[in-house]
Amino acid sequence: MAGLVSNLIQTLRGQTDLFNEVVALSAHKKEHIIKNDVEKLREVVKQENIIVPKALSLDKEREKIMANIAIVLNKKQEDLTLSLLSELTQGQPEHAEFVAVVDDFKLALEAMKTANDHNKALIEDALDFVEFNMNIIHSSLDAAPAGYGSLEDGHEPGSFIDTRS
Repeated sequence: MAGLVSNLIQTLRGQTDLFNEVVALSAHKKEHIIKNDVEKLREVVKQENIIVPKALSLDKEREKIMANIAIVLNKKQEDLTLSLLSELTQGQPEHAEFVAVVDDFKLALEAMKTANDHNKALIEDALDFVEFNMNIIHSSLDAAPAGYGSLEDGHEPGSFIDTRS
């Protein structure tokens, strides 16, 4: 099982590094959202899209390793968590390293979630502002401008053009 735990440690380190990259990119994304710099925002999203396949691959690898550990421990995979595994590795040589990696992993995951939540809120606010402006524009177009309309004599108010033929 020591080999499986070592593989899990390496996988969690890789995931943690990717999560930290996403957090750093999220800070840039936040700046570009606030500045309304769509082009630089696209660049950040492109960089994130490079990370996503790597993260998905590592996530699948982590799930495989956890499934193998569950088999070795004769436990159901869905019952095996990182916290439980941390308890089960007590007394093992890799325990301290595993606990440290799991803590880093959880911190990076929480930081990524927080950054994504902040950026989501900023984007929603920006969309609300755009919708508000569109409503103002739409309502101003719907209302007939003051001084325009037709008079019974065929003249438009404020116009010198005789519309009678």
